[in-house]
Amino acid sequence: MSFAVTPAELLSTFGLTGVVHFPRYESPDNRLDTRTADFLSQVGLPHDETFNSKASVGQEESILLTEWFAPDDGILPEECHPWLVLGYFAASVISLDPHTGRVYAFGEGEPLNTYTQLHRDVESLVHALNLFKEFREHQSDDQAGIDERVEDLRARIHAFDAIPFEDDQSQWNLLLDEVIEGVW
Repeated sequence: MSFAVTPAELLSTFGLTGVVHFPRYESPDNRLDTRTADFLSQVGLPHDETFNSKASVGQEESILLTEWFAPDDGILPEECHPWLVLGYFAASVISLDPHTGRVYAFGEGEPLNTYTQLHRDVESLVHALNLFKEFREHQSDDQAGIDERVEDLRARIHAFDAIPFEDDQSQWNLLLDEVIEGVW
């Protein structure tokens, strides 16, 4: 199976300690769709200051989204109950629908029923994170021309998956606005 981001590209961008791989195994409890499971085991997830993989938090914490939020956080919509936690990105918990492979974001402090689809699949998420990391590595302290460089990055991410920019308040739109404002 081929993917938009190769294992070598991800390792080159994030380094040996910046990529988390998930073992591929067959069991009745393995609920991941095949393409997602293959991607996570062969390519992996980045782990850095922008995206913190769930693998980085204490192993005693569950990856089940139903166990992630406290009662004070609100009621998790029924359709989200089988979802898994992938990690953190842009002040959001990032989750995966294991049946469809879609990636969703639950914004920090937002009602749980206002979650948004962030990417069509894990491959798209990793592709965008890889492009963002490369962008940041080549970004200078000089803000001159930052708008154009951000728009180029936005276009490259959008060409692969339009979903990250469908909502004006999406994590990607907010993050790129912060880059333009000089926060990143």
